[in-house]
Amino acid sequence: METVFTLVQIFICVLEAYLIIDFFMAFFKLKMLFDRKYTETGLILGAAACIRAVNTLNNSTFNMIAAFTVYLIIIVFFFQGKLLRKFLYFITVMIIMVGSEFLVIILLSLQTAFAFNAMQSGHLVLSVLTFAVKALAFVLLNIAKRVAESSDNPRINFKITLIYSIMPISLIGIMIAIARLNIDFAFLGFTQILLIVSCVLALIGSIAIFYFYDRYSQSVWQLQQQELMITKLEMEEKHYGRIEQVNQEHAAFLHDVRHYMKVIGEMAADKDDKAILHILSELQIKASGTETEMLCRNHLLNAILNEKKKDAERRNISVKIVVEPGFSIDAVADIDLIVILSNLLDNATEAAGKCQNGYMKVSLFPQNENHFSIIKIVNNYAGRIDAKEGRLRTDKADKVRHGFGIQNASDAVAKYGGYLQYFYKDGEFTAVVILPVPDF
Repeated sequence: METVFTLVQIFICVLEAYLIIDFFMAFFKLKMLFDRKYTETGLILGAAACIRAVNTLNNSTFNMIAAFTVYLIIIVFFFQGKLLRKFLYFITVMIIMVGSEFLVIILLSLQTAFAFNAMQSGHLVLSVLTFAVKALAFVLLNIAKRVAESSDNPRINFKITLIYSIMPISLIGIMIAIARLNIDFAFLGFTQILLIVSCVLALIGSIAIFYFYDRYSQSVWQLQQQELMITKLEMEEKHYGRIEQVNQEHAAFLHDVRHYMKVIGEMAADKDDKAILHILSELQIKASGTETEMLCRNHLLNAILNEKKKDAERRNISVKIVVEPGFSIDAVADIDLIVILSNLLDNATEAAGKCQNGYMKVSLFPQNENHFSIIKIVNNYAGRIDAKEGRLRTDKADKVRHGFGIQNASDAVAKYGGYLQYFYKDGEFTAVVILPVPDF
């Protein structure tokens, strides 16, 4: 009996250490000195060993102080980041862990006949209660991880988190019910052992569900980053190719200028003013065709705007792009800038291309004394807009692979605390991106 209780207590210490250190790992990187393959495992086992050693003293106040000290040392000395930020996350974890214990006690105390002191005398019943506390802490810590935005990991959908929380929440209810029913664990029969083992496996399974879901989400996010990086490189390659083409056209034009000058000189000698004016007119057209348009100083933004403008003009769409001085997009990551502008401009090009006299007007300008950067795209469209529950729906036959442009752009904008709005009326569609400019 004592051996089983000891093993359960060791498992609980390891579980607690895992929950807390896993939470820290979601928001902080290990210091370079400790960034090794098995450092996280070592920290978990080391913390669990320290907590278990302190628990053997049977002093609840000292246990709490020692546990706080161990985890504070771990986050301060093993993780990167500002001290104040690390301390705030440490306080958050401790509040959740202690709050879980108080919440379980409150739930148990709702029954007037409940005697908590008497229940503490039963080792296995107390262990079941401790499992319930850790299961509740597990749910709360995972919800906190997903509500807070990590600097390195993607924010995971909160609704999905709640769905995945059904199993651990149900497990908490089962454990509390076991404690309230006062099941006799003095004699470990088959039923009692099955109940304990099932609770332990259910708790492990709950943790495994979140762990593998996190791994899957991280893999999908990394794949998206790789795809966006490839898109960025392809766009830059097109931009450099266009520059090379323009340079060659300029070189050819300059090479032929001396021939044009000789012809103009002969015509001037013959006083053929009309022919001279005609050649000069042709030269102006030819020269304008080789001009490189610098719309802004941001290299990637300039490449995107030029590429999308040329694509629209090939479809006989009238394009006007204005980037006002002071417009800043430096705080937005390159891959997110590609997602935002490419999706919005592609949608505008496709819609305007279906009109007889298609047009696009793109304006990028600062607002409110440069506290906000505004991207405004106006285009005409034919037919009607299909919107459901406030979201645009694609009119393409393949609705599985299409219809995500506006939503993807909106999600990318939301990462920077901005938002995307769109309006449509009388055959004209307007998309407006509002991005706050951070104070560096």
